[in-house]
Amino acid sequence: MAMDMDMGTTTTSSSMMDMATSTAMSSSSTSTSSSMDMSDMSDMSMNYYLTKNYDNYPVLFKQLTASSAAGAFGIFVFIFFLAFALRGLFFLSAYLEQKVFHNYTNSVLIQEIDNCACGPSESDEKEGGSKSSSTFGNSNVAIVLKKTMFPGLSELGKDAVRLVIAFVAAMFGYALMLATMSFVLPYFFAACLGIAFGEVFFNRLSIVLEINKNSSMCGSLH
Repeated sequence: MAMDMDMGTTTTSSSMMDMATSTAMSSSSTSTSSSMDMSDMSDMSMNYYLTKNYDNYPVLFKQLTASSAAGAFGIFVFIFFLAFALRGLFFLSAYLEQKVFHNYTNSVLIQEIDNCACGPSESDEKEGGSKSSSTFGNSNVAIVLKKTMFPGLSELGKDAVRLVIAFVAAMFGYALMLATMSFVLPYFFAACLGIAFGEVFFNRLSIVLEINKNSSMCGSLH
C-alpha cells in the first residue's frame, strides 16, 4: 500500500514537472519571438528625413526592397517609368478628348483674331449678353439633368474610358506619393525625373500632334 502511494506521488510530481517545463519553454519561445519582432521593428524604423540609406527598406510592397546598388537602381528605374507613365496618361486623356471624342468644351482653344475685321458693336454685345442670360435663365432644368444623368450609350462608353484612365492615373499618382514618402533620396529623384522627362516628351508630342495639353485631366495637374 505504501509503495502504491509512493508511485502515485512520484507520477503526479513528474507530470507536474513536465507541465512546468513545457510552460517555461512556451513562455521562453514567446519572449524570444517577441524580442525578434521588436528587433525587426527597430531595424525597419521609418525615415523622417531624406537619406541615402536604401538597405532593405520596403517601397510600396513589403518584398520590394534593395540590398545592393543594383537593386536600388532597379527600383529607381521602376519609379521613373511610373512617373513617366503618369504624365503619359494625362496626354492620353487630352488626345482622346480632342482627336477621338472631338470634345473641345474642356479645352483652352487659341484662335487667331483678325485685327482688321470689324468686331461687334457695344450695343450688339449688350444685346447678345442680355439674350444669353435670359435664355440661360429660361432653360429647362429637367433637360439639363436628363442630359447629365442619361447621356446615351455612346457618351456612357466615353465616360467608361475616362473612368478607367482617371482610376489608373490616381493609382499611379498615389503610388508615387508613397514612394517619395519613403524619404530615400534615389527614389525621390526618380519620381521627380520621371515627371520632368515625361513633361518634356509629351509636351513635344502634343506640339507635333497639335494636342492642347491643358484639356481634361491635364488641366487639373496644373
